[in-house]
Amino acid sequence: MTPSTLHSFTVDSTRTFSGRNAKLTEAALVGSKAHDIMSSSFTGRVIASGSKALYIRGEQGQIIGVARASQPAHTRFLLARMEPSKITTGSKVWSDGTRLSFDGDTTIKLSNTQVWYGRSPHNYKAIPVTHLDAMAAYRKAMALHSGQNLGMSLKMIHGQGNLGGLLDSAQGYESAFLRAGADVIKKLTQPDPSASSGLDIEAGKSLVGLGPGLTPSGDDFLGGMFFALWHLNAAYPSEFNYDTEHIDSLLDFAASQTNQISYAILTDFADGQGPAPLHDLMEALLTGKPMLAISDCIRRVAAIGHSSGWDMLAGFMVGMTMINEMAVA
Repeated sequence: MTPSTLHSFTVDSTRTFSGRNAKLTEAALVGSKAHDIMSSSFTGRVIASGSKALYIRGEQGQIIGVARASQPAHTRFLLARMEPSKITTGSKVWSDGTRLSFDGDTTIKLSNTQVWYGRSPHNYKAIPVTHLDAMAAYRKAMALHSGQNLGMSLKMIHGQGNLGGLLDSAQGYESAFLRAGADVIKKLTQPDPSASSGLDIEAGKSLVGLGPGLTPSGDDFLGGMFFALWHLNAAYPSEFNYDTEHIDSLLDFAASQTNQISYAILTDFADGQGPAPLHDLMEALLTGKPMLAISDCIRRVAAIGHSSGWDMLAGFMVGMTMINEMAVA
């Protein structure tokens, strides 16, 4: 699949330094929020590390991620040709704005690095709201769905699948959290005339921190939904309201109910910032790209993480269909 040229980049293999210091490398890309955090004196420690990414908490509570260069761009991430798992949890990290250094002599050069900004309707012209067919994309996502994740809720919401049957292959905790998540999502999507977005955002509090993973499935679902609602409001401010009051209330609740990494990323979603493939999908929909291009974007979102992609995609599709619900109303 060919990534969108709007967010694609190429890592030059010659930009890894050798010689006396074999652990010096240049960043491939830096997200705008990560760039702002590291632009002046910054110190912190690694609070989590894995095969694809590590996370740093600054002394002021800031969260940034460092991921392999092959990972999707994100406002809070620095991408570099390195092995994150080799940096141990607890390692000290510091930056002077020109480089990011770790205990053990690993250093990432930041100078002249491309800064990535997630595109929004402020950067392109959206099609008229009457031409936006969010349900067509929703149906395509249902057709492409696979795996045990909250993407299963898409079929359940529109009566195209029995949850018991969909969960036949799930066992133990996985089955329990998926059932719990599906019940909350069903309640969340019940029309709420008092909410400006048409969703019962308050019900979404039960999804916070729900499920496995560094970013729990429930958080990913909510993040995808917030992202969609923010962009719909940016594209069609006179037709669609962003339910700031209830979303801010949920974020206040989430601050103490999920881990600090997931919470930081959830706030990014609420500000209209997510992984590059999600921005590509939104732009494809809002600019009227053909379904073939939209399907390609759906697949690339779904490929993120173990289940995060499908979890956030489910929330995204639920959020997107609210424009159709409000049009009908």
